[in-house]
Amino acid sequence: MSDSVTQSGGTQPANYSAAGGTNSIFQANFGPGTTYSTTTDSGVSTMPGALVVYGTGTTQTISGPSIVNDSNPLGSNAFTITSPTTIIAAPSDTITAATAATTVYGGWDGITQFSLGGDNSSITGGPGAITGISTGANTTLIGGSGNSIFTVTGANSLAVAGPSGITGIDASTATAPITIATNPNGNSGTLVAKLGSGADSVIGGSGASTVTAGSGKDVFGFVNGHAGGTEVIIGFNSSDNLAFGGYGYSANNLPTETVTSAGDVMTLTDGTQILFAGVDHKIF
Repeated sequence: MSDSVTQSGGTQPANYSAAGGTNSIFQANFGPGTTYSTTTDSGVSTMPGALVVYGTGTTQTISGPSIVNDSNPLGSNAFTITSPTTIIAAPSDTITAATAATTVYGGWDGITQFSLGGDNSSITGGPGAITGISTGANTTLIGGSGNSIFTVTGANSLAVAGPSGITGIDASTATAPITIATNPNGNSGTLVAKLGSGADSVIGGSGASTVTAGSGKDVFGFVNGHAGGTEVIIGFNSSDNLAFGGYGYSANNLPTETVTSAGDVMTLTDGTQILFAGVDHKIF
């Protein structure tokens, strides 16, 4: 069943705020005086504009709406995306998009699952867990406050650790460059990442991270004022590089290093600690 209705209320649904959406975007699409379509059953939605899904356990094909809000607290809906759109997920939703650029906000509970192949897609986790694969180029993936597990292969994609919880990033099969940021904004989330054969970049931040270097020429960068956490680097080798910003390091002013049984421990002036696991000598 699908209808076109005019929104007379204006209460922002819990899943939208929990997923990181802004009230201004909500008001523009679902606020007082706006018109949107609704559906409670499985089917194909072709009407442009906004769509609210009220059903649970349905199968939805999205071929027209530019933004979809799953407002059912039970969620468990399956979305197949064939045109560019934004999905505001409910608990345990599944989103699949073979080629369309898709923006996904994870649900506030359960596990949001996705499989996105479109270039320029975007995934942002919510309080619930989120897991999936992204193969499109120039995709942005941001972990949520729940656990986030991402498989990334698209060229020039960006993956960022969530503000809390554990973010896992598997880029081991990627052959093109990928950038990974480990809490650059001072959050406390934990990151575990595995790089591929591309020339990847890892930007150290706060929290704790463990990164397994790939076979490409990887760069591990740290910026004073945006780091401060602990980072374990596994498999660092002579083809990889370190980059420091704002620390004032030079040939005569280097970070402190101590070789331990676990490897070379480098301490930066802002308190950042980097363990080069298994390295039995100082890097500098």
